[in-house]
Amino acid sequence: MRFVSRGVDRRGATRPCGAVLCLACVAAVMMVSGCGRAIEGIAVAATPTSPSVDVGALALTPADFPAGYSADRLRSQQATDVLADLLGVPVGATVLPASCAPPAIDPSRAVVVTGMPSATSTATRGGNLTVVTAAVDAPLRSVATWADRCRTYATSRGAAATAVTVTTVPPAPVESQESFAMRRVVTSTTSLQKPQTTTMLIAQNDGIRVYAAYLSYTSDKPDGAALDEVFTTAVRKSRQR
Repeated sequence: MRFVSRGVDRRGATRPCGAVLCLACVAAVMMVSGCGRAIEGIAVAATPTSPSVDVGALALTPADFPAGYSADRLRSQQATDVLADLLGVPVGATVLPASCAPPAIDPSRAVVVTGMPSATSTATRGGNLTVVTAAVDAPLRSVATWADRCRTYATSRGAAATAVTVTTVPPAPVESQESFAMRRVVTSTTSLQKPQTTTMLIAQNDGIRVYAAYLSYTSDKPDGAALDEVFTTAVRKSRQR
């Protein structure tokens, strides 16, 4: 696993990292544009967010998405469903083993914006971009630890069942206290539906966590340039407090 933790002040200056901690190294099997540099560091405890923090003011708007993507801010049940997709566990599904349930995202403390290639876009990969800005109380290290411990697990809901594989990838270079990246493949074991592949970049600063994910049902490589762009923009905006 490669997990980045370093001190960053709110003005954007990066403080020197502490000692290096090797968490269990896993082969990085996928690279996305802009993700070639990886630094390992000491994980730091999350700073709990104040109840008065307006997550909406720190989140991306549809206008912030890369050119060629038509985006919308989701509300209510739509946001809950997309968060379930982001975590790889359908709403109401059971995770086997139960200890491998992904770290949850509280919909009431999150803003979800998702975008699809627009009708006039030259993008042909057929995937979508999702950005989540959320207030959290746990360090990002908890997600990295989960990904290392639960590289494979299963989900079931009624007659539907899936097999899930998680692989870590090099974190994207971004000004952030903590950062992590992974790739997840969800394959139905009860239907002929194509596998769902999600490449996810995650960063956290002072209790505000940003997820940027590219999700598709094809074997094409993700739109790495768009993913890296939207992630960098989202992290920068989330730190403007």
